[in-house]
Amino acid sequence: MSTPAEAPASTSSGRSRLARRAGCLAWLLLPFVLLWALVKLPGWINDFELARMADRVVEHPRLPGTTSGQFDPQVKMRGGDSGDCWYTIRFTLDVDVPVEQVLSHYRQAKIEDPDGQRDDYEVSAWALVDEPGGETTEDSAPGTLIIDLDGTLNGGLDPRCL
Repeated sequence: MSTPAEAPASTSSGRSRLARRAGCLAWLLLPFVLLWALVKLPGWINDFELARMADRVVEHPRLPGTTSGQFDPQVKMRGGDSGDCWYTIRFTLDVDVPVEQVLSHYRQAKIEDPDGQRDDYEVSAWALVDEPGGETTEDSAPGTLIIDLDGTLNGGLDPRCL
């Protein structure tokens, strides 16, 4: 017959068996988790560097007659080829100056890209113009401009860039 003193021992033995199984499962999964993190690490580093560049774009002095738009900058990695990643940083500005003046300002800005180079990107703008037949043209459209900075960076082993 069992005594009351033996009952807790068998319960703790059941708990320790479950803990051992969970520990074994964790040790079995650990190499896969580390491999996954190792594959994802280059992408995380590139995302961090692109976010820093977007911050530099926002912190760059704006042209007089422009104010920050309604949205935070959007950063998008658009794939790549042979280790080079193509990216776009998009932000909005409310402007009262000609579009070409804004484009010229950002083309001359020499903002450092993730590879440490300056002016290694292209600048383009999307203007929202009046209805067809109106007096407003894309060159003189006051209102909101969508600015795109497109460039390439050395993606290293980022799987999105291979």
